[in-house]
Amino acid sequence: MNRKQIVVSSPDLGLSGATTFIARLLNRLQRDGWDAEWLVTGHVVKNDGQWLKEPSWPVQRFEETKVGQIQKRQAMLIERLQKTSPCVYLPTFDFDMLHAVPALPPEVAVAMVVHSDEPVYYEATLRMERHLNAIVGVSDCIVRKLRQTLKNSFRRIHKIHYGIEPVTALDFGGRPASRLMEIIYCGRLSFYQKRIQDLAEVIRRCHSQHIPARFSIAGTGPDEIEFFESIARPLASGYVRRLGLLSNEETLRVLSESDIVIMTSDFEGLPVILLEAMSQGCVPVVTRTESGMAELVRHMENGYLLPIGDVAAFVETLKILSAERSHLQQLKKAAFEGIHGGGFTLKRAAKEYTMLFESLMLGEEKSAMARNGRAIIPCQYRFKSRLRKALHSLLWR
Repeated sequence: MNRKQIVVSSPDLGLSGATTFIARLLNRLQRDGWDAEWLVTGHVVKNDGQWLKEPSWPVQRFEETKVGQIQKRQAMLIERLQKTSPCVYLPTFDFDMLHAVPALPPEVAVAMVVHSDEPVYYEATLRMERHLNAIVGVSDCIVRKLRQTLKNSFRRIHKIHYGIEPVTALDFGGRPASRLMEIIYCGRLSFYQKRIQDLAEVIRRCHSQHIPARFSIAGTGPDEIEFFESIARPLASGYVRRLGLLSNEETLRVLSESDIVIMTSDFEGLPVILLEAMSQGCVPVVTRTESGMAELVRHMENGYLLPIGDVAAFVETLKILSAERSHLQQLKKAAFEGIHGGGFTLKRAAKEYTMLFESLMLGEEKSAMARNGRAIIPCQYRFKSRLRKALHSLLWR
């Protein structure tokens, strides 16, 4: 087969661990003979995606539409994929376009990647299960839940961990004990999922207890303003650095200068930022989420797994690590070795995706039911649903 084509879609080009990984994967697949394209399908054309710089594959943005014109956007996707087929299609956070899959021809093989241990993913895969050719989970936990939920799709469920470009070696010679301990948070600034309200409380308590450390906050998000207002005093004193949205190169540089990566999340998939941080020798001090964290972190061996919402445990752990710098250095080395010995490389991930995609292109993995040629309108766009929301809004003004 001479021509191998992969098409990714997403509502926007917001920077996240998952979109970063998919972009790197496309770059790798192109080197191996695949053609790639990324479709941006949201109803609003946003000025995002600068983090991609100049990708070697085309990015096509759908024309702007009204919010309710979901069928028009679905029709644009269907037309594009029909012209591109045979191909492999990867909807990425693109739940609206996922509902168009029943209308796609069989020459379009659909691989749904479940990036997060979030109910919306399991609900979407259950709804579209019979129309999908393959379902990929990025962690052991996600794959287990998919197999429990999708009992008729066992053979179509695959586990493929994320991968990164490995750092070949680090200097663990140690840093002066008098130096401030550098703590990095890199991610979306959101109360939902990321629980940055807990991170703010950790910062306030560390500041008030004069723990010799400095926090760096990289990222943006819906709760950014409220978050920084809540840590105004530590921020003004220089105890916290506000770095904003960083490029991947800038992120790796900051990680290389940090001692600890902190995450207070409710749930995750397999955080790419955690892979990158540990590969740079950052010690993870993170919540014990059901998915992801425990696959990378061994408690008190190469990092710390702490209960969700337990601010006091975070503060106490940071206090101990600040006082015991030799132990911190041992953990940094163990974090680095845990990633490099665990096979979490982009090369390995690309090889596993290549094998899957080639089997899909050959028709070896069929969807469970023939597609019926009709796209589905997601419930939030249906008139009755929108009417109920409008009435609810009026009643509760």
